[in-house]
Amino acid sequence: MFPGSVHDAYILRNSSIPYMMGQLQRRRVWLLGDSSYPNLSWLLTPVRNPRTRAEERYNEAHGRTRRVIVRTFGLLKARFRCLHMTGGSLLYSPKKVCQIIIACSMLHNLALRRQVPFLQEDGPDGSVVAAVEPVEPVDSDEEEAEEEDIDNRESVIQQYFQ
Repeated sequence: MFPGSVHDAYILRNSSIPYMMGQLQRRRVWLLGDSSYPNLSWLLTPVRNPRTRAEERYNEAHGRTRRVIVRTFGLLKARFRCLHMTGGSLLYSPKKVCQIIIACSMLHNLALRRQVPFLQEDGPDGSVVAAVEPVEPVDSDEEEAEEEDIDNRESVIQQYFQ
C-alpha cells in the first residue's frame, strides 16, 4: 500500500482513521501523537513551547500517557523479534500483519499472566538481558496545525489542566 519509507503522518493522513475519528469527535475522543504528527482536532500533540503551567501539565500528562504505549511497543518488540526491525520485517499483506500483531499481543498478555520472563538476545558479556530501547519521537516537517485544531488542544488544556 505504501511502498518504501514514508512518514507515519503520511500513512495516517491517507488511512481511514481521520474519517473514523471525525465520527467519534462528538464524543470527545482523542488519539495522542508525538511531535512528529500535526495537531488535529482528534489527534493531540505536545505543545512545542509551553508558556503556561497548564500547558506544562498537559505536556507532562501527554508524555506519561505516551510512554505507556511506547514501552508496550518496546516490550512486544523485545518478546517477539519479528516485530522489531532487527528481526527482519513482516512481508505480508496489511491484514495479515494486523493479525500477527494481535496474536503477539494476546500471547504477550498470556505470558504476563503466567509470569514468563522476558528473554532477549545475549548481552555484551554473554548474559541474557531484558532491556528495551526507548523510542524517541522525531520532529516532522508537516505543515503547521490549523487554527481550529490549536483551539481544540487549548480547550482540552483549559478544561483538564488548569
